[in-house]
Amino acid sequence: MLLATGLKHGAGACRAAHGGSAVAAARSVVTVHAIQPDKPEFDFSHHAKRLARLNHGSFGACPQPVLRYQQRQREAWLAEPDTWFFSGRLDEALKLSARSVSKALSRSMPPQDGQLCLVDNATVATAAIARRWAKKVQPGDVVVVLSVIYAASLNVLREFCEAAGARIEVLEVPFPCRSSAEVLERFEGQLAALRQTGARIRFALLDHVSSQPALLLPVQEMVGACRRHGTEDLEVAIDGAHSIGSCEFDVAKLGADWFFSNLHKWGFAPTTATIVWASRPELMLETRHPIPSWSWGQGMAVEARFPGTRDFSAMLAAPAAMEYLERWRSEEGEIASQYCHRRVMESALELAEAWGTADQLLPEELVATQAMVRLPPALRVDDLPGRVSHGVRQTLRERYCVEASIGNFGVSTGSWVRLSYAVYNTPRDVARLRDAVLEILEMQ
Repeated sequence: MLLATGLKHGAGACRAAHGGSAVAAARSVVTVHAIQPDKPEFDFSHHAKRLARLNHGSFGACPQPVLRYQQRQREAWLAEPDTWFFSGRLDEALKLSARSVSKALSRSMPPQDGQLCLVDNATVATAAIARRWAKKVQPGDVVVVLSVIYAASLNVLREFCEAAGARIEVLEVPFPCRSSAEVLERFEGQLAALRQTGARIRFALLDHVSSQPALLLPVQEMVGACRRHGTEDLEVAIDGAHSIGSCEFDVAKLGADWFFSNLHKWGFAPTTATIVWASRPELMLETRHPIPSWSWGQGMAVEARFPGTRDFSAMLAAPAAMEYLERWRSEEGEIASQYCHRRVMESALELAEAWGTADQLLPEELVATQAMVRLPPALRVDDLPGRVSHGVRQTLRERYCVEASIGNFGVSTGSWVRLSYAVYNTPRDVARLRDAVLEILEMQ
C-alpha cells in the first residue's frame, strides 16, 4: 500500500514537472531573462588580468551573463538528458536557438526555420557545403576562392571538391590595397580572364571579413561579379566567420546561396556556435550534415540538431548572446560593431605613427573591428600569419603579457599585426603593444 501511494505521488509529480508540449518546454528553456550588459571589467572579469588581449578575432570572448545562462542550460541537460532528448525538447530548443539569430542576419527578410541551423564552427559549415558541391561536380567545373581564404576552408575544399574532380582557382586579393573598388576591379578582371579560358565557374566561396590579412571585402558586389561570369546554376557561399557582431549587413541582400558566421567570435556566444543560412529552405533540405546520424536524409536544418551526443550548451546559449549583442551600448550610444570599429581605427593610427608606418594604413572601408598595421620594417619577424610560432608573437606573450596576431607576409609585403579591438579592450592594452614592439626592435 505504501509503495502504491508512493508511485501515485511520483507520477503526479512527474506530470506536473513535464506537463505541456515539447515546444512549450523548449520555449521556457530558451527564454532569456534579464540579459543586461554591465561594464566590461565586470562582464569579462574572468579574463587573465595580466594579459592585454588584442587577438579577439581568433577565439572571441563570452561575457559573464551569457556564461551563466550557458551553465544553466548545461545543468538542465545533465539533470535529465532523457527528458530533453526523447520528449523532443532538445530538438525544439535548438530550433529556437537558431531562430534567435535571425535579426542579426536580416531585418528586411527574417529567415524561416528551414533556412537556418547551428553547427560547431565555420569549418563544419564549409564541410557541409563542400560535400554538397562535390556531389554536383561535372568535368571542367571550377571552384573560385580568394587568396585570403581561411586555410582550413581551403583544405576542406581540396578534400571534397578537388577529390571529386573540380579545379580550385585562387583569385588574388591585393594586400595592401587602396580601396574596395581596387579589390572589386581586380576580382572581376580575374573572373573574366578565367571565363575566357573556357572554365565553368560553378561554385564560389568568398570571404566577407577575411582572417589573414583581415579585410572587410565588398562581398555583395563580388557575388554579383560571380553571377555575371559564372554558370546559370552557380552556387555562391560566403564565409562570414567574423561577420556577426563586427559589421552591419543584411544577408538577404548579399545575393549568395549560403552564408555562415561564428557566433563565438564577435557575437558574444560561448565556444562554439556557428549559424548557417541558406537562401532557400530547399537548399538546406538537399544538403547533408557532414556527420550522418539519426536524422540522416532529413536535410541539414534537422540533421544539425543532433549529429550525436555532445555538450549542446553553447548553441543553447545563442539567444542570450544575441540579446547581449542587441543591448550592448558604449557610453556614446554606439552598438558593439560601431564602437570597436572606431576604437580599432584610432588604435591602428596610434601604432602606425609610433612605428613609422602610418603611410601604409588601410582605408577605413576595408576595416571592420580588426585592422592591419604594418610593423616597423627593421623588426625581424619569423612568425607566419595565423600559425603556431616561437618568434615575436611568443616574446610579446611571455615577456610583455601581450597577445597579438603577428605575421610575416613575405619580403614584398612585410610584417603586420592584425589588431583586434573588442568591447573589453582599453587604450592601455594598445599602449603596451606599441611600447613592447619598440623595445623588441631596440633589443634586436
